Amino acid sequence: MKSTKAAQSVVDVSNLSIPDAEEVIEEALNELGYSADPSMARALHFLCPPGYQAIVELCGESGRSKRRNALADSWSPEEDEVRIYFERAEGSEAPPRLARTSRTEQAFDDDDDDGQEAVIPADLDARVKELCAALAEAERGGHAFIALKWFRDSFLPRKAFRWNQHAEPRQAVLAEAIQRGVVLTSKIANPKTPAYPTTTIRLNRAEAGIPEEAQRFHPVTVHGDSIAAAIEEERGNL
Repeated sequence: MKSTKAAQSVVDVSNLSIPDAEEVIEEALNELGYSADPSMARALHFLCPPGYQAIVELCGESGRSKRRNALADSWSPEEDEVRIYFERAEGSEAPPRLARTSRTEQAFDDDDDDGQEAVIPADLDARVKELCAALAEAERGGHAFIALKWFRDSFLPRKAFRWNQHAEPRQAVLAEAIQRGVVLTSKIANPKTPAYPTTTIRLNRAEAGIPEEAQRFHPVTVHGDSIAAAIEEERGNL
């Protein structure tokens, strides 16, 4: 705990505006949905409810939003407050239910059209494989890194899968892939906000059963004498 407090005390937010800081908090809340820590399961229902997107406002002591052109360090934890509310994610229609057995089940309301309790889809394994194939394709695109948010919200919806047109199942399948270890996450420095690194993902090909990319060129076996010997023979004939 001491190390955590020490890390928090050195975070520099002097270069962030109020909107920048709010965006950082929103992204952190939304990424909580990928946590595999069992102790966070209860809190996640309130901090990252399935089917909703967190909206954050940094407010003053009076409850009014901070000025948009103010700097983030003008917000004080002693005098001010953080307001968090939620908007339904695009494509999500069914309200979240309290009686769930797992976070994976929570995330598949989109497939539950008959009003019954949602269940883990029978083709979940196939969905994870499709996601891994899409990530492999993204990695072939020559990007220096694959940002989790970009892949989930921009690249993945372009694919012609049955399940990927709504935010909630996309997040659920990606979270499942991360929990299975077929997709690995890491952090890299964000030039815009150095104190808040970007979450990146990469395919764990060994676990996903996808071979490493084949080499572009392969040695070709030539039958008979070597090329060097043939050249020497030609020179001798000349």
